[in-house]
Amino acid sequence: MRFQSPLHLRSCVNLILIAAFFSLSWPANVGAQDKTPAASSLDEQQILRHLNSVITWYHKMKTQVQAVGLPTDALYQANATRLAGEVVSFAFESAEKAAPFLPSENVQASTATLRQKLAKRIQDIAAHNAQLQTQIDQLNSKIPSAPRRNKQALIDQRDRLTGELDLGNSMFNSLSQLTKISEQKNAKAGKNSANQPDPNGFAASVAQLKSTLPEIFDNKNQPAAAPVQAQNLGSPSGLIGQLRRLYDQSMSLRQIDTLTLETNQLLEFVNSIRLPLRDQMIATSVQGDALSAAADNPQPGHPMPTKQDFDTLAARFDQLAAVEVPLSHEATALNETKANLVDWRSSIAREYGSILRSVFIRVAVILGVLGFLFLVSELWKRMAFRYIADTRRRRQFLVIRRFVIGFLMGLVFILGFVSEFSALATFAGFITAGLAVGLQTILLSVAAYFFLIGRYGLRVGDRISISGVTGDVVDVGIIRFYLLELAGTGIDLQPTGRVVAFANSVLFQATTPMFRQVPGTDYTWHEIVVTLQPAGNHKLVEDTMIQLVQRIFEKYQPALDRQQRSIEQRFEMPFIPMKPRAQMQLTSTGLEAIVRYPVSLQHNVDADDEITRQLIELIAGNKELQAAVEGLPKIRAAIPS
Repeated sequence: MRFQSPLHLRSCVNLILIAAFFSLSWPANVGAQDKTPAASSLDEQQILRHLNSVITWYHKMKTQVQAVGLPTDALYQANATRLAGEVVSFAFESAEKAAPFLPSENVQASTATLRQKLAKRIQDIAAHNAQLQTQIDQLNSKIPSAPRRNKQALIDQRDRLTGELDLGNSMFNSLSQLTKISEQKNAKAGKNSANQPDPNGFAASVAQLKSTLPEIFDNKNQPAAAPVQAQNLGSPSGLIGQLRRLYDQSMSLRQIDTLTLETNQLLEFVNSIRLPLRDQMIATSVQGDALSAAADNPQPGHPMPTKQDFDTLAARFDQLAAVEVPLSHEATALNETKANLVDWRSSIAREYGSILRSVFIRVAVILGVLGFLFLVSELWKRMAFRYIADTRRRRQFLVIRRFVIGFLMGLVFILGFVSEFSALATFAGFITAGLAVGLQTILLSVAAYFFLIGRYGLRVGDRISISGVTGDVVDVGIIRFYLLELAGTGIDLQPTGRVVAFANSVLFQATTPMFRQVPGTDYTWHEIVVTLQPAGNHKLVEDTMIQLVQRIFEKYQPALDRQQRSIEQRFEMPFIPMKPRAQMQLTSTGLEAIVRYPVSLQHNVDADDEITRQLIELIAGNKELQAAVEGLPKIRAAIPS
């Protein structure tokens, strides 16, 4: 397990030191006496911290090491779970028997301190869980866009962080429940005298911690669950599968090393806890021998030992043994756990070395075959230049050489890296995904081609506007279409001599809409505008303009009516008849008389020119019109091109 942050490191170190309260087997030499806690240091906070650390260590033993597919994984995992359960059972048994050794003074103060530390612990776990969730979210955002050589490592890292987050959430929920129950208990205790401590507070705390492990303490009468069978993945033959197995095994080795270190630290702490208990048991035994000697050889001036003295020493010795014996069993279980982890690590290490040698051999074979193909390619090239004089035939042979050598190299890579059909499908999927990303624009263009040739698609000769360019379509291809660019004043567009190419995929871009004439139509709308004098005869100007435009419009009306009937048949709905319309409009520059009229794209220049000339002549020949208008008339496009 890798420490992701300083907070995580401090939390794990604290858990290891706390977990060190109960372990199993007594070594020949425990350590220096100044580091051994005295019997009076066995207080409520120390025991509860120890129980929390043992619970954390128990969850890690169950979930931290990931199986790598070996047949022995199930056996080692079952042994580790069983031994961890025994450690927890002995730890709680010893804690329940340690109540007589707890100090009876300042109970309320110590309880308040414990609540503060428990609250701080809950805050630390919550902060760490938030950091883990942030890291998981970052990995989730990186995985879809990560290179395929790094994606599996990111997925494995996310899975490990998810497991660690699940463990943290379990600890947070358990400790939060304990805090809530403790607050309820303190609220009830507050109704009593402030100087009366709760004699059952420690026992209640131990019982609450015990309730967080129902699989150990509540299911003793239920039949034991069958051990989980590890999936035997076999020996992978593909390089990708072997590298993945190597990575999984390396992570398992690291996790086992971490658990072994924590188990050693837990064992050392338990042995240090047992030292003062053993010393007190020896001192009690010495006192018993002294009482026996005094009873056998009474001395003048010294009181004779009574039965009550012997009973007091016996009760004291039994209390010490009730705490020491479970700790001894716990130490034995920890030693067995350490031996089980060592054997498990040796089993994985042997398989790791075997697969690593296989990887080196496979890589060497692949490099050798690739080297041979490069040699053949070079010889083929030299022979083609030496023995084939015709340039065209030489080029054909070189093209065949590239195809054959490339195919063989691809075959070598596929056979070398892929061992199963599923893996081959995955490999092909990666290639397909890469091609789809690299050829995204081309694929979109091909898809858009089928829309462009549809009912409302493009035809050669259509006039369209797209991306600020107006032109006539001159060619529609599978990938691109081409426009003959038009430019002008807005009502008179002329070819610029340039051809503009657009990828068909531009059809799917929401920010670049395409405008085109309805199939079978070639008309647009123009406006003639005259600025009016405020005191002029506005009605005369409007009537004169509409009559003039109507007279010229009648020349082109049959063609425009046919186009409108075609539109109505295509869309199966009636449209407003196309005819000139006049209106008065008040603008920022003054009052304007506007006549809007349809005009054919083929005759728009002629129609606009005729309307302009005749209107100028009418204004010049009529004094009343001259007095009503201001300036010359203007013709503009009613709809931008």
